[in-house]
Amino acid sequence: MKYFTQNWYREMQVYGFLTFPDSKDDWKESLNWKNEDGTSYIEILQAELEWRKDDLLTFLPAPFHPYILDGSLKTEYPSKELRKMAEEWNENYQSRRHDIRKQYMEQFEEIKEKLPSQVLEIHTKSLHDGEVLSISSSESTITLIIAGTSVGWYDTIVKLTFSDIEKCLIPEQLEGSWWVYDEIYKTETGFELRVLLENPLSELMIQARELKIETV
Repeated sequence: MKYFTQNWYREMQVYGFLTFPDSKDDWKESLNWKNEDGTSYIEILQAELEWRKDDLLTFLPAPFHPYILDGSLKTEYPSKELRKMAEEWNENYQSRRHDIRKQYMEQFEEIKEKLPSQVLEIHTKSLHDGEVLSISSSESTITLIIAGTSVGWYDTIVKLTFSDIEKCLIPEQLEGSWWVYDEIYKTETGFELRVLLENPLSELMIQARELKIETV
């Protein structure tokens, strides 16, 4: 991926995590909540903070690190100082995220008239959150089966058949992964599709001349 990279995605998850209750009343109300298995709100926050610790330390600047390392980043009501730091970082992140999306869309607008119509359909209809059910290949084709029940524009199984393959990079664990973001580029003889996948986080790349999309 050139724009929507694995690090870009990891930082986006940090952004989603770095939120605080609006008031002390909201915080107190949350403290009374428990999961069905009896796990408390604080225990859930502690577990998620520990799970995200490496990414939090990677993408958040040094002033956040003491809160991450002592576990208080999300398990205590935030001080004014911490809330201010978070607001500033979030604003900066939103600006950078907007710029990246803008850069990708500008390059896409330059090439979209040169792309096959069904390649454009991936962009206009989106396979975001689709689950990769299977992959098969022959000497010159690759076929992906995507479960589209959670995809905005598809409510069924989607079959993607790439023909005249020129180059590809297939993750070792592709089946069961979730299609989260994609990038499309023009090549001399066809197109290049790059897909950012989750579960696990990985990347798929296929260069081909033609694409056929079918609903099953």
